[in-house]
Amino acid sequence: MLNAVPLARNRKFSFQVDMKRYATHKTVSAPASRSVGALALVLSVIAFLAKRFGLIEADVFVLSLAGAALIALLSLAMAFFAFQRIWTLGGPGVPAALNGALLGCLALVPPALFLAMLVSHRGADDLSTDRSDPPELTRVAMSDEQPFLAWLNGTLETQVWPLWLQLSGAGAPEVAEVELLHPDIVSRRYRIPPGQLHVAGAKAIEDLDLRVVDELPPDLLDAPTRLQAEGQTRILGLKYDVALRVRPDPVGALLDVRSRSRTPLKDLRDNADHIRTVFAEIDKVLLETYGDLARLSVDESELEETGSQPEPLDEPRDTVPLPGFKPYFEGEDDAPADGLELTDLEG
Repeated sequence: MLNAVPLARNRKFSFQVDMKRYATHKTVSAPASRSVGALALVLSVIAFLAKRFGLIEADVFVLSLAGAALIALLSLAMAFFAFQRIWTLGGPGVPAALNGALLGCLALVPPALFLAMLVSHRGADDLSTDRSDPPELTRVAMSDEQPFLAWLNGTLETQVWPLWLQLSGAGAPEVAEVELLHPDIVSRRYRIPPGQLHVAGAKAIEDLDLRVVDELPPDLLDAPTRLQAEGQTRILGLKYDVALRVRPDPVGALLDVRSRSRTPLKDLRDNADHIRTVFAEIDKVLLETYGDLARLSVDESELEETGSQPEPLDEPRDTVPLPGFKPYFEGEDDAPADGLELTDLEG
């Protein structure tokens, strides 16, 4: 009979300690900030491109930028909250929060650029070389059709800027200081007939790629003329009007230029820059045509020395000139009175 003998086997006992696993904390605001930042960037870029190509009005553009800025700030706030939660509780989400913060910052670039242009260019919406009698513009400005933007610009002019000047201690600028803001924006005189100056101004407008919308061409060589053109800024595509007025002057021709924005929005170039560009282009055309610009342009100091009134061609006389004969009318048989045959009547 066989006896079952238990076999001794070496068994290795391994002790396994079961550790309890806790759920990993996930920050919901991290991916949400990324999505909100992408939405703000898309809205900001679309608003900028639509305004550049003239697809939306200025009011819609400003409201779109304001909405994009608010959404971008919300994205930044959510990203910072995500960073705080990850730092405290741990868990994934750092790349998503970084992407949300980056997209939010990029979405704030167009609104910040617009605000910087609005603050840095406080120039007038309508500027002319002749402040008292500016050249006429046939088209009406479009600012009345933009109520929100008109309200925003009025609020800045009446409340924000005076408060800023009061806090900075600069005080409100005087009228003389405002006129000295652009000392080079003055009327110009040239020693050529008005008709020739009008042709030079039309050539300058054509070279600047401005579209002529109204023109009073020269009828005579010394007749006053007028020219109005429409321009567009390079960044935001804002439209503005430029008017040229040429009048006879004792020295030749007097040129006045006026530039008016159709919207209170600001671009990198303002109305003063538009007038300077027109003057520079006219000087270029005159230089290419006549070769000596110094001989054509007239300085104001030179006018003060010589006087701007034309010299009379004849000497002043103390008698009133009369015709050398008495007109004859049928039925008048009386002889003319003595002394009426004289050519002058003593005063």
